[in-house]
Amino acid sequence: MTSRLKPIVGLLLWGAIGVASAAEPNVIRGIEVGQREGALELEIRGSRAPSYSVFKLQDPPRLVVDLAGADVSGVTSPIQVGKAGVLAVSTAQYKDERSAVGRVIIALDGARRYDVAPRGDAVVVRVLEAEAASVPTQATASAPKAPAPAAAPPAAPASSGDDHLVAHRVDEGPAGTATRITGVRAAGGQLVIATDGQAGRLEILELRDPARLAIDVHGVSGAPRAPVKVRGAFSQVRFGRDAGKVRVVLDASGALPRYEVKRVAGGVAVVTSGATVAAAEPARKAVPAPRVEPVAPAAAPAAPGLARIGDVRFASAGGGARIDISGKAPFVISRPDAHTVVLTLDGAQLPRALERSLDTSAFRGPVAMVSSFNQPQTGQVRIVASLRGNATDRMIETRDGLAWTFSEAGEAAAEAAAPAAPEQAQAADAKVAGFAAEAPAYASSGAPQARGYTGRRITLDFHDIEIRNLLRLIADVSKKNIVVADDVSGKVTVSLRNVPWDQALDLVLRSKGLGKEEMGNVIRIAKFEAIAKEQAAKAEAEKARIPLIPLKVRIIPVNYARANDVASRVKDVLSERGSVSTDERTNVLIVKDIPEALVRAEGLVRNLDTEIPQVLIESRIVEASSNFNRQLGVQWGGNASFTQATGNPTGVAFPNNVSGAGAAGQAPNQGTSATPNYAVNLPAAIGQGAGGGIGLVLGSANGAFNLNLRLSALENNGVVKTISSPKIATIDNKEATIGQGISIPFSQTSASGVNTTFVEAKLELKVTPHVTADGSILLKIKATNNAPNSSLTGSNGQPSISKREAETEVLVKDGETTVIGGIYTRSTASKTAAVPFLSKIPLLGFFFRSDTNTDDHTELLIFITPRILNRQPATAAAAASN
Repeated sequence: MTSRLKPIVGLLLWGAIGVASAAEPNVIRGIEVGQREGALELEIRGSRAPSYSVFKLQDPPRLVVDLAGADVSGVTSPIQVGKAGVLAVSTAQYKDERSAVGRVIIALDGARRYDVAPRGDAVVVRVLEAEAASVPTQATASAPKAPAPAAAPPAAPASSGDDHLVAHRVDEGPAGTATRITGVRAAGGQLVIATDGQAGRLEILELRDPARLAIDVHGVSGAPRAPVKVRGAFSQVRFGRDAGKVRVVLDASGALPRYEVKRVAGGVAVVTSGATVAAAEPARKAVPAPRVEPVAPAAAPAAPGLARIGDVRFASAGGGARIDISGKAPFVISRPDAHTVVLTLDGAQLPRALERSLDTSAFRGPVAMVSSFNQPQTGQVRIVASLRGNATDRMIETRDGLAWTFSEAGEAAAEAAAPAAPEQAQAADAKVAGFAAEAPAYASSGAPQARGYTGRRITLDFHDIEIRNLLRLIADVSKKNIVVADDVSGKVTVSLRNVPWDQALDLVLRSKGLGKEEMGNVIRIAKFEAIAKEQAAKAEAEKARIPLIPLKVRIIPVNYARANDVASRVKDVLSERGSVSTDERTNVLIVKDIPEALVRAEGLVRNLDTEIPQVLIESRIVEASSNFNRQLGVQWGGNASFTQATGNPTGVAFPNNVSGAGAAGQAPNQGTSATPNYAVNLPAAIGQGAGGGIGLVLGSANGAFNLNLRLSALENNGVVKTISSPKIATIDNKEATIGQGISIPFSQTSASGVNTTFVEAKLELKVTPHVTADGSILLKIKATNNAPNSSLTGSNGQPSISKREAETEVLVKDGETTVIGGIYTRSTASKTAAVPFLSKIPLLGFFFRSDTNTDDHTELLIFITPRILNRQPATAAAAASN
């Protein structure tokens, strides 16, 4: 008997909902919070008996009450509770031409049991104790240890077990590049904690007694040592260091104000407002306190000067997700907790139809829900993405707006290499959270899509229910018109819990051998055989109709590509009767085919004919050389005579006259006698404009003894710097060459005569760029700097070629400079010319030797700087192609 009553009760319930929707709205007058019988009670008071449904959501945990035909716009939201497991209560209003739904969202601190019951014109929600099986294993884990602050004022808590801890949440954020905190600056009602790069993981802790806010910045090690005095909501900022992080403590001037922690360029900003946060009980261990963001009521007409957001679309592909936003405005991305990412568009306005929530949990990917709403008081639009787990996000600026992409952390490379067919939830007409249009049957490429169920979740539990009655029930839930064929009959037993209605419909039809056809808002249900026959008949009729369709001619202009190159691609999308030709003078395609094929051809040309990125490559080849040469030389000699002419003969018959002189040199030198008679002749290479020397001549009165001494020294020091800066522009994937130099003739004699060949010695740059989808540039480079070397010549006096080359492939960001190669050469030499044995005598050995020291340095560096000349069209085309 009970099972027979279930379908009747279900139909009556949905009928009641429909009647309630059509009647006057149930105006919700307020939400009262109180304690009763050991449980927290929330009484939602309305103007008449409510019709409602209740369901739970996770990540973060919350309880949602949907009131059919209700108006909650008059309720002040959010309501901060902060006790008995309830953090806050917020409301949201959804309307369309058929119905209105008022939503009450109760934010919980964890998994809790609840009880919901009507009481007159009110709905009473009782939140009971936590579910034992749902208590997380980390509930007893302590919070991160606090580093000791630099100053003596009250320190940050050591663990979450401290009674001073009020709330604790984590902002995972992107991978950080910052290594130190450089300072604190105040600007326009906010404090900016400046870092030397992008901040990574943040932990935000609210503390009391005294009131203060602590922010743990992970991945940094340096910070100012002294506290920084500030004015306003906070009195000073203190810093404490710990292993792998720095804690920044902001001491409140009084009660802790309302605040928002944002990531900004070059640091972390703490934005405050005049209102203060209500006192809260000490937080339970390791239970996060997520910030509850209210969903704003319907927006007022756009104010002057506000940017209009035309559309917000969600798409899923592979393991990632993407939110496309039509319209541009300054934006800030923040993470109130680990599972929520908030995009705030400043100076923007969202149409009423786009203030909605999209339940994307049926799609694969990291995003479970997307909510968009206005904030009229501040002139902002907020788009909130609820995440399933750890995920990274990235914002791309497109030609028409913004593309917000999400990818799962640690996503497998194999999945990235073979992405699944995209699943889209384009819900332009949906106004109620969880209601989204189904994905198109086929993707743009023609490949069948993986089925994604997006309908509202329902629970069905029936035994032997007439299939026609079950289809009527699904029609009421889905707001679709269902037409059932006459031969559809029978009974079915179903037990489905919390499944999308479209999935439930597919399962029921499959179990009975039935199929469906969807035409707009109408679903036709019949047997598979009947639908297959109809489709085959339609295909035959279409095949017979195509030869009868008159052909039309369309001229399709091609802007950036060559028409002959595009024509071969267009042939693939034409029908058997179609043809394509080109006109090279005007660079157009002349296509002749049926209208459907012409549309396909024109669409293909528009996708292929995109502006090609142009790249300017600036190269700088720097060659620096220095040389040092030092020489020290000595020359000395003389003569001695024992002769009658000098008056000092030997006094013997033989030898009576004796004369001796140096024999190392004969040419006279300045500073010496005309006949120096050097015994040691080791001079430095001095002369006019090079080095210096001094000579000394000693002689006797009778000329019997003469001594000549000459010291010479030379030192050369030179520096040469040569800078070559070739520049060249080219398009994507096309090689470009630029060069400058000379051709040196070389003569060769053979039996046929003298042949002259030319060898080039020049500066040359060859480069092939490729612009990637993220705006980086992959460069294939060959840089050559060849020059004639006159110090090394051939047999006929021709100079040799000194070659300097670098050939490589590098990936460079647009506008950044990289060094692709460098050559450093150092040559040192020390030479000594000496008289054997005598040069080894201590002190006196200097007069028997000459020293020469040389030290030469040569350094070659090659710098490359690529720039995309048409960056915005190029990156937009790359993003659209992806």
